Amino acid sequence: MSTRPRPLVLALAFAALSACESAPPPPVERVVAPPAATTIVTPPPAELTICQRDAKPTSGGDAVTVASFEEFSRGWVKKMRDVANAKASATARTTIRNSFEMELRPTNSAQAPYVGVLTYCEIGNSCTSLAPHTCTARTSTVVKEMFRYQAGKWVY
Repeated sequence: MSTRPRPLVLALAFAALSACESAPPPPVERVVAPPAATTIVTPPPAELTICQRDAKPTSGGDAVTVASFEEFSRGWVKKMRDVANAKASATARTTIRNSFEMELRPTNSAQAPYVGVLTYCEIGNSCTSLAPHTCTARTSTVVKEMFRYQAGKWVY
């Protein structure tokens, strides 16, 4: 057997090799996904606080308990105003808005059948003198205080 390559086989091999070298590779088709849709999520508007709106009506409880909590709350806010006035200086003072909110929440206790939630607004002021007209509101803070109704009276 002859180990010499046959001319026809060599010719075909060279033809195939030259065809591969000269022909450009087939184009690669790329599929590009469209950009993802941008969704802008707008948060719901923030609920206004007692510092930014009028007070809501008292909620929860029977008429007698509501009336007693309203009376107690007026007295409590007056005490807080008195404390704030005692701490007032020529440059800083805290005031409490006139409107406040009250909520009565029932409990499962016979000894303390209700918890009262009092919400009011403290305003921090910067002042140039002791005169109230020289003050400018700088901060506002929502204050929530809880009291229990025990033995027919509100306890703090």
